[in-house]
Amino acid sequence: MITDWLAQSGLFALTLAVVFVPGLLIGLILRLRGLVLWAAAPGISVGLLSVLAIVYAFLGIRWGHLSVAIGVAIVGALLYGLSLLAGRGRWVSLPTRRDRRANLLLAAGLIIGGGLNAARLMTYVGLPSAISQTNDAVFHLNALRWIAETGSASSLDVSGLIGGTSFYPAAWHAVASLVAVDVAQIPVAANMVSLVIAAVMWPLAIALFAQVASRGDRTVTALAAALSAGLLAFPQLMFEWGVLYPYALSLAVVPAAAALTINLLRTWMGAAPGEKLHRAVGFGVAAVLAVAGTTLAQPSSVLVWGVLVMLWLTAIVLHRYRASDRLFRRRSLVVLLGGWAAVLVVWLALAYLAGSVLWRSYRGVPGALLDVVLNSHSLLPAAWGMSALLIVGIVVAIREPRLRWLIVAWAGISVLYVVSVATDLPVIKRVLTGPWYGDSFRLASIVPLVVVPLAAIGLAALIRAIARRWSTVAALGRRPLTGLAMLVTAAVGVIGVVVAPVILLRVAADTDEQSRYAMDAESYLSSDEYALLRQLPELIPEDAVIIANPSTGAAFAYVLGDRDIIPRTWSPPQSQAWDTLASAMRDADEDPAVCDALAAYGAPEYVLDFGIGGTGPGEYLMPGMTGFEGQAGFTEVAREGEASLWRITACD
Repeated sequence: MITDWLAQSGLFALTLAVVFVPGLLIGLILRLRGLVLWAAAPGISVGLLSVLAIVYAFLGIRWGHLSVAIGVAIVGALLYGLSLLAGRGRWVSLPTRRDRRANLLLAAGLIIGGGLNAARLMTYVGLPSAISQTNDAVFHLNALRWIAETGSASSLDVSGLIGGTSFYPAAWHAVASLVAVDVAQIPVAANMVSLVIAAVMWPLAIALFAQVASRGDRTVTALAAALSAGLLAFPQLMFEWGVLYPYALSLAVVPAAAALTINLLRTWMGAAPGEKLHRAVGFGVAAVLAVAGTTLAQPSSVLVWGVLVMLWLTAIVLHRYRASDRLFRRRSLVVLLGGWAAVLVVWLALAYLAGSVLWRSYRGVPGALLDVVLNSHSLLPAAWGMSALLIVGIVVAIREPRLRWLIVAWAGISVLYVVSVATDLPVIKRVLTGPWYGDSFRLASIVPLVVVPLAAIGLAALIRAIARRWSTVAALGRRPLTGLAMLVTAAVGVIGVVVAPVILLRVAADTDEQSRYAMDAESYLSSDEYALLRQLPELIPEDAVIIANPSTGAAFAYVLGDRDIIPRTWSPPQSQAWDTLASAMRDADEDPAVCDALAAYGAPEYVLDFGIGGTGPGEYLMPGMTGFEGQAGFTEVAREGEASLWRITACD
């Protein structure tokens, strides 16, 4: 398996370039340095690329490597020019301390965390060309082919894949489309982007967030990087459940976006009145781009960013309130009220736009609270070590006023999780968890953003306590002890991957029987169906249109078979014509209404028979779209096992 991934090293390098190069260029112009630069770069890239995609669509410029490179260069040149006009020498970032040992520890932490995340993801996915056998994968992969065809990766256009005209957050698609150098490589490109998110973006982002939250504690920073693989809830869960590619990208950007915003506010509050703008502009521009990136990947994640920043700001104001003058108090209250009001408005708007919550409870309140304590959210295995470190971190944070906001953040996310899995009160559930569709898996994936820094704070406190208590150990120094703790973390992680390389999802009372990327006769898209789709370019003309029951995986024909299909997503159209086809298409030779219904969809010439469908979530029974053998008006074109392709002759 590993050789298959190594064979895709070129595409992995391209993914790194797409994710990092634009952000590094802009970050250097903004005078970001060190961990801030490297951790912020992906968020800046995602924000810049997603905004460029919208602008290009408006200007009629085709989305591609050359046009994107030119756009990034122009933005960089404009920012550099503005910096010269504004007095570039006065643009200041937080100073980067050059400490070789601390940097080595951070590098080791990033390698450990990134390596464990990569090992877990690659083991679960299997081959780099594997496809997530889930409904959402149909839309996401088909959208990449649609972008290649239309030349637009705009969030205002991508819904055109399914004939829509509404906004759809397409930041992930803008990024992944630049990795998919040809249509045949789209599944591999999606997996490469997932690998970069899990193994590179996330450890860097959470390390930066831990550094900012701990006020520059380099031990906590390095430990957070190493512990970034300590919880399955993120990033691993997002590539199993859904599959939620855009949400995974947005959450991987959130810690860096929050850290940049907090740095912006700290710099602004600490600068002299005449120097505030010059000293904070670098963080400000970077934060705006990162927030744009997370919003245009998945809007609900902007709430996570907003709440984290407002909790930190509230804690700072309360800490300074008594010792401050009246002017500071008034301004602070106005800022806090305005900030929290903005969070509330966005929260309620997203809850309203998301519609009714569909997910029902599957845990009692005691069980949900136990999940919170053991970090076994959404029926994942308990993370005993991380949970113990979390408790220590909470104790430390209670004793340190400037860290208490992390406890509030952890408690708030935990409440949302408990509401999602243990209650069915419609109004409360929709208002509190609506932005995440009431989905416990999405809410569980937010937990590591706070648990990892708290666990790192707890582990750092234990290291310091050991160094103080035992003189023989103290002689080694804290950094060797930190290195030893990281080696233990790596060893435990490696043992976990070896002993349980694939953690199967449990959904309520059901458990997955295998990885959702595994393909066999029983998977969402069977091996026979996959083989038939790959043959489509040799079987039917390039301009041919196919129709099929989309919930059987047949809609993958658009990306895998390079042929158009109706519909291009997993859910069927809502119309009387479709209802006729779903129930009676096989009777086209006898029922004139069928040909009229086909005409309503452009008179497709071919139909894929992948079975009757199912009754599970996202599945539909369509007896009219199966069983064509022996039916007048249909001619078999090809067959692979139980999967078959038929030409519709009844309406000729």
